[in-house]
Amino acid sequence: MAEECSVCVGIRIRPFNSREKNLGAQLCVDVEGNTTILQNPPDVAEETGKGKEPKRFTFDASFWSHDGFEDLPNGYSQALPGSKYADQQKVFETFGRKVLDNAWEGYHCCLFAYGQTGAGKSYSMVGYGANKGIVPTSCDEIFKRIAANGDPALSFEVQVSMVEIYNEAVQDLLVPASARPKKGLDIRESNQLGIYIDGVKKRAVDSYPAIEAVMEEGTENRTVGSTLMNATSSRAHTVITIEFKQVSTLEGGATGTKISMINLVDLAGSEKAGQTGAQGDRLKEGCAINKSLSALGNVIEKLADKAQGKSKNIVIPYRDSKLTRLLQNALGGSSKTIMICAISPASSNYEETLSTLRYADRAKRIKNSAAINENPQDKLIRQLREENNKLREMLGSSGGGAAGGENEEEMKEKQQEIAALEQALQEMQRSFAERLSEAQANANSAAQQKKEKADVTLPHIANLNEDDLLTNKLRFGFKDGRTRIGRPADGEGGPEVALSGPGIQA
Repeated sequence: MAEECSVCVGIRIRPFNSREKNLGAQLCVDVEGNTTILQNPPDVAEETGKGKEPKRFTFDASFWSHDGFEDLPNGYSQALPGSKYADQQKVFETFGRKVLDNAWEGYHCCLFAYGQTGAGKSYSMVGYGANKGIVPTSCDEIFKRIAANGDPALSFEVQVSMVEIYNEAVQDLLVPASARPKKGLDIRESNQLGIYIDGVKKRAVDSYPAIEAVMEEGTENRTVGSTLMNATSSRAHTVITIEFKQVSTLEGGATGTKISMINLVDLAGSEKAGQTGAQGDRLKEGCAINKSLSALGNVIEKLADKAQGKSKNIVIPYRDSKLTRLLQNALGGSSKTIMICAISPASSNYEETLSTLRYADRAKRIKNSAAINENPQDKLIRQLREENNKLREMLGSSGGGAAGGENEEEMKEKQQEIAALEQALQEMQRSFAERLSEAQANANSAAQQKKEKADVTLPHIANLNEDDLLTNKLRFGFKDGRTRIGRPADGEGGPEVALSGPGIQA
């Protein structure tokens, strides 16, 4: 059964960078609980004539990471006592852990970061040094949970892939640049797989060091470039996909599977050529980034309108960009999606910050329809096993018996229910090959019996009837040795040829 859920949206405010300090920028953002408050800078207030009336936006979470922290000896930024600073661990506990909880239940999940270039998206997603972001912390937590599993009938399989969308071409970051196709990989769709990247390499991993090595390999192949706004600006959208599979071994050797696709997306930042000073390839890259982010904005706007019922015939333009095509399942599809918007608190970036907040405000209205990705029969078997165990526990707690007629009757009903559940489980856990083999054996046995009864080349008896059309319709063959003929007997030991009628005495 699909579950309707809204896109979960959070805002994170970073500290001033050196450029903003040199410009003498003023602080124009504040946080109250889950509400982000944007103050109008003096120059904007004069132009609009609205004075200093602030704009307020409420989201699922608003993280204040501007000030109120100290750096520990290992480099980790920790909140000072009494401050509202949100460190990397708090962001993970709020959103990253929610992603893993959803994945464990069998839902597809997506977490992506949005914001202008240099707003702190990669810091939240990847982090640096001791300040690990959501991606590495989530990967570590996956294998911690797997190690804590105490069910011998439950096993886990983890595969990871890493791609980037650079100048509207999807490139596999786990493949050397010289071996990649120039036009990139194709994004396709099927009923079974949904939206997928054709030909992408998947690496099976069994530990955090293994997945960390894959991430480092992919990160080294990312396309980055220097601009005036950001010395290490991401020039492409990066998508890390973790395929998380839970395999349950059922009684009788059958297996049940739940699959979750965890997509962690670090978007390249929107940018203005005048502020970034981009030229040549950097300018071309910036145009491609802005085009794809504009397409993403259009998709979010159309989905928000659809969720509010503004029009019944809204066409969602997923195909306008490779980015929106890849995020189709995350936006308006069957995924549980979280969006982190990183913003600058500086007055010099007021317009970009306002645009990001409006963007996020539209995104939180989007409705997805998420469903657990589990075979319906596997799900039914799991539910039957749980119900069976629950009934056994109830019987065990009552000591297997009880005084009084009503209690005895209730226990008898529970025992009958357990027997019925176990029979249903046993039947459902049989493989198709076993059922086919049994059906063929039954068919062969029935054919042999029919042949023995109807073979006129062997000694046999046949019925006579006053209606010629009904004569010889029943034939009973005689086997080697003795064949008994007579009335059918109760239980075992009756005649091989059972006949009944007024003239048959024994």
